[in-house]
Amino acid sequence: MKPISLIERIIRLLYPAKCMVCETILKEESTAFICESCKKDLKRYGRGFFRAAELPYIDGLFAAFNYIDGIETAIHAFKFKNQPRLSETIGGLLSEELSKYGVLPGFDYIVPVPMHPRKKRQRGYNQSELIARQLGEFLNMEVRTDILKKTRYTRPQSKLKRNDRLHNLEGAFSVSPDVFVEGKRILLVDDVLTTGTTINTCAKILKDKGVNMIYGIVIAIAEK
Repeated sequence: MKPISLIERIIRLLYPAKCMVCETILKEESTAFICESCKKDLKRYGRGFFRAAELPYIDGLFAAFNYIDGIETAIHAFKFKNQPRLSETIGGLLSEELSKYGVLPGFDYIVPVPMHPRKKRQRGYNQSELIARQLGEFLNMEVRTDILKKTRYTRPQSKLKRNDRLHNLEGAFSVSPDVFVEGKRILLVDDVLTTGTTINTCAKILKDKGVNMIYGIVIAIAEK
């Protein structure tokens, strides 16, 4: 993790840093928003990159954790409680797990799953983009947010059944017409994978535009 910035130190004078899982107040010098006990208890997915039959357009998928207990609490706070600062800790945990599995395939770009502009204004940030930027720093790789766009506002996928999720995303994403992606190799970033409909839909659109290889990476996989 990066050293604590001056701005972060000032914030902590007013609002002491707490563990994003158990809310224990952390030591002043702590560089991550998680205590050692909670970090140890996170349920690692432990598979490296793998092929998933239900994700035909993803050439390999990596997940750091199972979406239960501590990581579920942390991601929920990150997404829904206006805590973008957690991206560095969560992105650091994801990078740490990724580093356990050796050399990565060569990628040209990291691309986050996009958020519709209206939803991004409401939330204030796209959590997948923030995680992608953390990965970009860790892998020393370019993050591109201009390639894939969400052009239609949709209902939250988490509230829908599998078949409804597919219908919900029809025509929702597009590749920007002024970017060249033919033959490129992309690492596609999302936060949580449940049925995989969103990340697979994005991958299909990219491959339809000539992308050569797409690997997916998520913080956690939810039990189906």
